[in-house]
Amino acid sequence: MKQITIAMGLSLLAQAAFAMDGSVEILGRGTVEKAPEFVEMQVRVTSLCYEKPVLAQEENAKLSTKIIEVMKAYVRTEKDKLLASGGHTVRQTEYTADDDGQSKIFCEQKWRTSNVLTLQTEDMVSASKIQEKILETIVEEEGMNAGEKQQTYAELERPAFAVYQETYSAMKKEAQAKAWGDAFGQFKGFLEQCKLQNTKLAKISEPEYFGLAKSAPLSEEIGTPIIPDSISVSANWKFVWTFDPTPCFR
Repeated sequence: MKQITIAMGLSLLAQAAFAMDGSVEILGRGTVEKAPEFVEMQVRVTSLCYEKPVLAQEENAKLSTKIIEVMKAYVRTEKDKLLASGGHTVRQTEYTADDDGQSKIFCEQKWRTSNVLTLQTEDMVSASKIQEKILETIVEEEGMNAGEKQQTYAELERPAFAVYQETYSAMKKEAQAKAWGDAFGQFKGFLEQCKLQNTKLAKISEPEYFGLAKSAPLSEEIGTPIIPDSISVSANWKFVWTFDPTPCFR
């Protein structure tokens, strides 16, 4: 039988598609919000264009150690973490861009190594102070210097605010439960419009989840980290009910 979708006037039924063959597809939605629990500060340290791999590793370790000493001061709880994940030491040709944006060789077949330093701390209020202290530490080595071949430099990433994994998992379950409640509420709307018979939940799709941080109003001070109002997790869950539509068209 040909499928015909009917636009329903009630807002309760806005997410549902009703078919004349006795089936209805409903999309349930649920959202949960929680305040962020920690801030993650990350610094990437790169050493490149060295004649020997050991020189690249030694220089990288020197700058990394200076930054780690700053980060250590903000590891204050059992959940706070300080991680260093070194990258591979490789020999390669490095490229840069000239004033016209054209790619050019920076150095040929020299040694590169890297390190990523990550601080996760519950002291979110100090995010701006941590950022400032890191920048003061790397002031002489901040960013790549196009006029210097053999070099080690650091780049501070934008702070990220988040919840712990166990909190996120709980938020997903709660959002899923809300999506189910939303879908069932919509289906009850159909039951109120028509005395459906032989109703049966025929199909349940895999839930889809979406996580998004909500930013607080921007500060007038450029570069100041802003703690988001909340971290949100949304769930979309699709269901198909079948029924005998005859009573609806008598």
